[in-house]
Amino acid sequence: MASRTPVHDRLLDAADELFFQVGAVATPVDAILGKAGASPASLYAHFGNKDGLLAAALERRLNEWTEVWDAAIDGATTPQERLLSVFTALRTYQSERMTERWCAFSGTAATLPAPTQAIADILRRETALLQDRCLRFATEVTPEHAEELARGIVISYTGALAMMLRVPWQQAINDGEATARLLVGALTQN
Repeated sequence: MASRTPVHDRLLDAADELFFQVGAVATPVDAILGKAGASPASLYAHFGNKDGLLAAALERRLNEWTEVWDAAIDGATTPQERLLSVFTALRTYQSERMTERWCAFSGTAATLPAPTQAIADILRRETALLQDRCLRFATEVTPEHAEELARGIVISYTGALAMMLRVPWQQAINDGEATARLLVGALTQN
């Protein structure tokens, strides 16, 4: 019996799992097609090529990540909680959406030194989202040290993502957040 899920969505689901668990470069098109139960013609009709499918998977991932982070921000009641909400969002994403070895965006950037324009644009938007939000929330916490604090939060967050390759994700996130809290404390003492 044929799947009722549209082939477009099956291809995206398969790409999401394989690209971001195994790696975009390491994943052959045949593996995606097999997992999705789709033909090459379907992939090319919907996405143009493997890079088009990767761009669509990253776009969907960015939308989902932004939704989870928005909810964490909405649940924060203090400026410090808003600043650290990126860690709350990461915990939620890992436990409720998809447990990953690390970051889909960092993994893509690491394996594609010369991405297509569409992929490069999505990677830039994800980076800008992280940096802009951290700066905005750091400004609420300590206007005089906002840039330094924002950079430190970004480093703590991306360090947590990298450590997810080596330790359980819960530990990596907890350690990243603890480091971020130390930085907040150091930069907000009078």
